[in-house]
Amino acid sequence: MANREIVILDAGSPFMSSLATRLRRLGYSVLPSKTPDHADRLLRTRGSRVAAAVIPVDLPTFDLGAALRLLRRLEPTGELSFVAAGHRPSRAERRLLRDAGVELALWDPVCEHMLRFQANRALASSEIVCGNRSSLRAPANWPVAVWSGKRRKPARVYSLSADGAFLSTERPSLPRAQLRIDLPASSGSVSLQARVVMTNVPGNLIHDNLPIGMAVRFEQTPPEIEAAIVAWVNKRLAALGF
Repeated sequence: MANREIVILDAGSPFMSSLATRLRRLGYSVLPSKTPDHADRLLRTRGSRVAAAVIPVDLPTFDLGAALRLLRRLEPTGELSFVAAGHRPSRAERRLLRDAGVELALWDPVCEHMLRFQANRALASSEIVCGNRSSLRAPANWPVAVWSGKRRKPARVYSLSADGAFLSTERPSLPRAQLRIDLPASSGSVSLQARVVMTNVPGNLIHDNLPIGMAVRFEQTPPEIEAAIVAWVNKRLAALGF
């Protein structure tokens, strides 16, 4: 995804300009565009390098669907993803955005984990965006305690699924390490056993689209906890979209 680019429409507005700046700080390649006509020219010159376009929810255009279909046709693969950004509009307005071809959303306020998660979805292939994984995952931004034996380290949940989680932490454990993770729950917290399956640390092989930290796989999760995580993920993903 390193060479794939994101067009930001209406980049002259304070909110969209701030969004572009934050995406750049996270390592994404961003092309600001003040008008759909400018975005048209960018797509004609940049071709398949442009994978996503972020549009404001109130983008001024006579026919949003026609405008987005035109932009999508200019991307050689036809898989240009559209992300609506701004205040969460009414259900009717969200339906109009969906009917126009918008697939993802960044409803204000947008935390860093949410911004990175949705940008990754927008840049991914359509199969991944549609959820072609062993289990659906959703972004989070929770503080958690991670235990390795009697040693405790702080972390934050970046994403969560019934299978596991990605934890943002400056001190990730080594791959295959056994951990205990205290996840927040309505009753206080639940402790889950997990094993580290991947780390993301500075170096030649760092994944720029992920925070510094580690991916863990849950082990021997009680069925009721797994069901609760699935329910939370579905609810969270529904709240992110339309």
